[in-house]
Amino acid sequence: MSEDDQDDDLDPMEEAWFNGDAKAVEEAARAALAKDSRDAWALAWLGLAQYVLGQVPSGQASLRQAFTFLRARQAKAGSDEAKEELAWTMQTFADHLVDALAEDGGHQPGLATFILEGLELEHPPALRLQAEHHAETRGDVVGGTRLLKRALALDSTDAETHYLLARLLARLGKKPLALRHLSKAVEYGAGVAAVRELARYEPDFAALEGDAEFTALVETLPDDPLLRPLYEALDKGEAAPVLAQAPLLAEQAAQPLDVLYPWRDALELSLDSGEGDEAALARQLEAVQARIDALEDENAVSEAYSRFCGDA
Repeated sequence: MSEDDQDDDLDPMEEAWFNGDAKAVEEAARAALAKDSRDAWALAWLGLAQYVLGQVPSGQASLRQAFTFLRARQAKAGSDEAKEELAWTMQTFADHLVDALAEDGGHQPGLATFILEGLELEHPPALRLQAEHHAETRGDVVGGTRLLKRALALDSTDAETHYLLARLLARLGKKPLALRHLSKAVEYGAGVAAVRELARYEPDFAALEGDAEFTALVETLPDDPLLRPLYEALDKGEAAPVLAQAPLLAEQAAQPLDVLYPWRDALELSLDSGEGDEAALARQLEAVQARIDALEDENAVSEAYSRFCGDA
């Protein structure tokens, strides 16, 4: 199947890839190439399959040839949109290769080098892998930061790159820059709470502990002395303290949702554990949910709960 024939449905090669069947990818790609030996799409899938199956030199050769054909098509493309689509195609194939093999430590350094140099592709995940290799294996932290800056020039919203760069800059003692990139990692991270949690226990940030800006970035619990014990208990998975305090705090809080959300979570936790009077807990949960629904209908929000859950 050539690029011109692609539609929104998965072709056999792509479907086999997502099913984790590299052998089926190889077979489908060879069948396509038997009809058109210059099918760049099939050549790229063949290269990925060969790489995964341990046929690394053959996989590299197939991918190089595929990228040569894709770049030739890109040079002849009549519109910027077509050029961008082909550029995206090359990035996507490199993504597939990294996703499949990056967890294999034996492949990691060579894989990044092949993408960056063998395929001559500026690819953010490969640059990040190369940066980790430079910093951790070679001890070249400065070289690692240079590679990460190249990655950010291509994708300035990649949370993983910002986080790794913050770590390396912290090692170099460049506190303001480290905090700036950690802030970006939190901003762009899909799971913001996870980024904050990682940063709190990251050895590279040990020198930043106690720093007010760092603490503000990584803290997930509210500063409000009324709310903090509630969230601390919920963070530990302790429902009883939340259930004991929430009814009173819900009346005192400036934003009732700050209390109602953790109250609901604690009720659900108690019901799931089978502790307490199930019928009474269910009635209470229904009442709390009704109050939440009414406030949400008025477009009320809880910044404290959003930060705790990783949505802010």
